[in-house]
Amino acid sequence: MKSKVAYIFFWFLLSSSLPVVAQQIVSLSGQVRDEQTKEALAFATIQLIDNDKVKYAAITDVNGKYHFSEIIPGEYRIVISYLGYDKTDQKLSITQKLTRPFFLKSSSTSLNEVVVTASESKGITSASKIDRTAMQHLQPTSFTDLLELLPGGKTTDPNMGKSNLIRIREAGSTSEAIASLGVGFVVDGMPINTDANLQYIPGTTKGDGKESVSKGVDMRAISTDNIESVEIVRGIPSVSYGNLTGGLVVIKRKNTETPFSARFKADQVSKLISIGKGIKLTHSGNDILNADLNYLDSKVDPRDSRENYKRLTASLRWNAVRQMQQGGMEWNASVDYTGSFDNVKRDKDITIKEDKYKSSYDQYRLNGGWQWKPDQSFIKAVRAEASLSQSFDRIEEVKSVAIDRPMGIPNSLEEGERDGLYLPYSYIANMVVDGKPLYARVKLSGDFGFKWGQSTHAIKAGVEWNYDKNLGDGRVYDLTRPLNPATTSRPRKYSDIPAGERLSFYLEEGIKLPVGAHRFQLVAGVIGTSMLNLSEQFSMKGKVYIDPRFNFQWQLPALGANEDWDMEISAGIGWLSKMPTLAQMYPDMKYIDIVQLNYYHTDPDLRRINVMTYKWDNTNFALEPARNRKWEVRWSLSHKGNNFSVTYFEEKMNNAFRDMSYYRTLNYKKYEADMSYTPDTLINTYTKVGNGTRVRKQGVEFQFSSKRIDLLKTKITVNGAWFRTIYSTRDPQYKESSILLNGEQLKYVGLYDWEDGTEQQRFNTRFMFDTYLPKLGLIFSTTAECTWFTNSRNLWNDGVPVSYVNKRGIISEFTAADATDMQLQHLINRYSSTYFNKETVPFAMDINLKATKKIGKYMDVSLFVNRILNVYPEYTRNDQLIRRTSSPYFGMEANLTF
Repeated sequence: MKSKVAYIFFWFLLSSSLPVVAQQIVSLSGQVRDEQTKEALAFATIQLIDNDKVKYAAITDVNGKYHFSEIIPGEYRIVISYLGYDKTDQKLSITQKLTRPFFLKSSSTSLNEVVVTASESKGITSASKIDRTAMQHLQPTSFTDLLELLPGGKTTDPNMGKSNLIRIREAGSTSEAIASLGVGFVVDGMPINTDANLQYIPGTTKGDGKESVSKGVDMRAISTDNIESVEIVRGIPSVSYGNLTGGLVVIKRKNTETPFSARFKADQVSKLISIGKGIKLTHSGNDILNADLNYLDSKVDPRDSRENYKRLTASLRWNAVRQMQQGGMEWNASVDYTGSFDNVKRDKDITIKEDKYKSSYDQYRLNGGWQWKPDQSFIKAVRAEASLSQSFDRIEEVKSVAIDRPMGIPNSLEEGERDGLYLPYSYIANMVVDGKPLYARVKLSGDFGFKWGQSTHAIKAGVEWNYDKNLGDGRVYDLTRPLNPATTSRPRKYSDIPAGERLSFYLEEGIKLPVGAHRFQLVAGVIGTSMLNLSEQFSMKGKVYIDPRFNFQWQLPALGANEDWDMEISAGIGWLSKMPTLAQMYPDMKYIDIVQLNYYHTDPDLRRINVMTYKWDNTNFALEPARNRKWEVRWSLSHKGNNFSVTYFEEKMNNAFRDMSYYRTLNYKKYEADMSYTPDTLINTYTKVGNGTRVRKQGVEFQFSSKRIDLLKTKITVNGAWFRTIYSTRDPQYKESSILLNGEQLKYVGLYDWEDGTEQQRFNTRFMFDTYLPKLGLIFSTTAECTWFTNSRNLWNDGVPVSYVNKRGIISEFTAADATDMQLQHLINRYSSTYFNKETVPFAMDINLKATKKIGKYMDVSLFVNRILNVYPEYTRNDQLIRRTSSPYFGMEANLTF
């Protein structure tokens, strides 16, 4: 009996103690965000400290969320740290289950800072971040102006008379299309696609520089007034971004409640006006509608009012957030319009000719997205995105043509012998190029995360489908009245060109592992891309192109007596591929017209011209995506608001796009006056798009930004870069000589096997001193842009072909004896004595001023003067004295906010 009582008493004590034990375990969760932007901070470190010992530690996931599941109740110090932000160190009483959000102040915000230039990203790869304040102080006309803030960037005057193409990590301007085509642009998660752009006029120079077929995004069309922030990735981007070989531009537009704003800008060549507002549709603020409108009118040359560029953009964006039982859901949708008009017209007072060039561009874009973020789950986010874009592009050129001798033209679209037509001595030519590029995109993606031991894992996966099609009527004109009498082109309907389809998938894992006071982060991923809707003739048919990418970051323990020195080392390597555009995959048919008989009599009825027309498909079915391998190493150091970083990089691409040469022999009849003829053959070279360019890039980028000096209220920013870029040919080239012997072309074509190309180098620095006087509402900056040197040289070759081809197609080796042959000697390229010399432009410096003043409660007035002072020393090139000059460029604007 006693044992039974004791047994019951034991279980009573045990059961009564269980609730007490359960009460000793509580949980803590929440989210860490940026105090100003409310952006979630992934991989922030959280520590709970008791008696100066770390009892619990965690790392936030990709959505900035953290969770401690088993904590003994008590009083703790919670310490939250994130690179580039001030540490949060405060007392926290945890006695029961607690949900607590935290908001961190960036180093600049905590110092009452205003950042008016690009800041170096604290992320795992090299990137520049530009926020709204920096853009307002810069006073840009278009997105092109923002590039001066990058390491190695330089201020340039707006030039709206030609396409504005981006160059990232380039030593100099280049005609190589891959430099800009390989840079990706993403706006609110949606890429800007230009692969179906076919707008150009062959055989004319009126549109030179204005067209951007297979060259990428024309930045003139991107307004900056509705942009909240820009990140320009110079290093290795995440695998969630594909179809690029160079950098990446990520644009985030305003999607929060904002007051009504209006901007009025005028400079020496342009006038701009924009308005915008963010409206809260519900009392809770979970539904936001942003609307904006922007208009730009730019005179290409202020002395000539007949050539101008106009741009109109409008945007309507809706964003909604709902908190559900299973987590949060977010919807977004946007409707955008972009119109641009590029006009050139001849002065009627000078000539009666009605020459004019007009290019118009109207794009309508619809985007939509849905996102679900479940609470406390392996699944962190699920997204579905879709976009549809339709452009209406039109080029019209009217040209007065006058010829000084009888000229004939063919009037056939098929191969064979036919009589042609004689052109009148003067006529009006009219061509219309009608393009209607259509782009569709669907993307499904997800973020996943889990914790294993001390490591935190973040996984990204997704699949994306892109569709490119041009529905336009193409080039429409009268064959008998061409813009250029010597043209060999023909009308072409763009809607007959097959659509381009691209399917891609990616998988990426990010691992963050604390080891003592060290923090390691590794992001590794792979993206695969396949071109669909291709004929069996294409070598790309059925292939999947795999690009792996790796980024690593090591954050060392805080150094110094006060542990206020933060240092990190980053490195990355990745492969990036750019698929060919529609213009590259489906070029125009090749037409070659050979005049066999040309009898021009005073009696029009007796005139006759006979033409042999050759026609062939100029498609390169062996075309492959251009592929770039890039790697970089970066070292960063920060101390009490002072930041320094330096990056070394190299890029190597062996198969960039270029026009590849080949030869063909063409048989024709050479008629005599008595209508007898002798067979003859022409041998000529032609080109088609191929993978024949080598690109080599290397360089060093650096940036230093100080904390604002309290006494002077001034911050110092120094950035710069040394770039070295080599573009060269990869494969042997066929070339024909322009020499005529006895009125006839040479009977041979040479084959040249050398690395033809150029090497360019440049070293730039930018010293910026910006002063912020909050009591006066004044920000002003002085920038000294120094180009220490630029140089270029042609890669050496001896000018001698390795072989040659005759009219019968027989290939022969080029020997020393051939160098004295009457015909073959002209296949040797002759160069001047200075052709291969390195040409160096020495030091030059420009001083730029910018200022912004707040007037009253609602108005900001800004002005800028570029090159208000300059230093351009004289120098000598090839015994010739070179003097350099420039003139200031200025403008001002007013911003109203209420």
